[in-house]
Amino acid sequence: MPVTLIQQKPTFDKKVVGEDKLIIAEMFADTLQGEGINTGVLSTFIRVQGCTLRCVWCDTLDVWPHGNEYSFNEIFEMFESIDLINKFRKGQHLILTGGSPLKQQTRLLAFIEAFKTKYGFIPYIEIENESVLMCDPQLAFYISCWNNSPKLANSGMKEKARYKPDVIQFLAQRPNSWFKFVVANENDWNEINEYYLKPRLIKKEQIILMPEGQNQEELKKTRELTADIAIREGVRFSDRLHITIWDKKTGV
Repeated sequence: MPVTLIQQKPTFDKKVVGEDKLIIAEMFADTLQGEGINTGVLSTFIRVQGCTLRCVWCDTLDVWPHGNEYSFNEIFEMFESIDLINKFRKGQHLILTGGSPLKQQTRLLAFIEAFKTKYGFIPYIEIENESVLMCDPQLAFYISCWNNSPKLANSGMKEKARYKPDVIQFLAQRPNSWFKFVVANENDWNEINEYYLKPRLIKKEQIILMPEGQNQEELKKTRELTADIAIREGVRFSDRLHITIWDKKTGV
């Protein structure tokens, strides 16, 4: 089973002055990446606090609004307590997620550089983001894989809040950059085509379709439809492995 290092709490229990800290909602290790191009890869997740959006089907809404501050050294000590440094050296991925991890991108950049200084290498880093905030090129340099998740109308968010063409274009030009869209019905593909493919913001081969569903029962309703669309349109399909296995959205 996954190893929980930090569980979210309803309020802050401590304050640390300075930028050598992350505000973390939860952190867990020795688990599997559940979505996207690296589904099934052994991974550690750092879920930071905060998000730019509030999607109606958000699967971590009970987690990312909360968080506590942890210094880099505290986090490194937690890593070392379960031999994560060696596991990173051997290929376990470090996944920065949210909410919106780019809301803390200055701190994340400092954290990665502190890790490099302390341990002499950079782990394989994935970042999961909602494709709303522009990423600092210095942070982008360290990212091995981009799990971008632009939100469609089915998110319940207004277009001006969720659709940022300049950000999408920047992300599309990053190496190993993918765009994972949550699909609930046939109209979702039409929106992807109109807003992302026709304007040539992204390439079709960068698209991954994922069924909407916060539990196993909900996934059953959208999985086959999403797979059929992916086959018909010639794009990738991603299930939600963590829900398929554990019927949970967080902590695994």
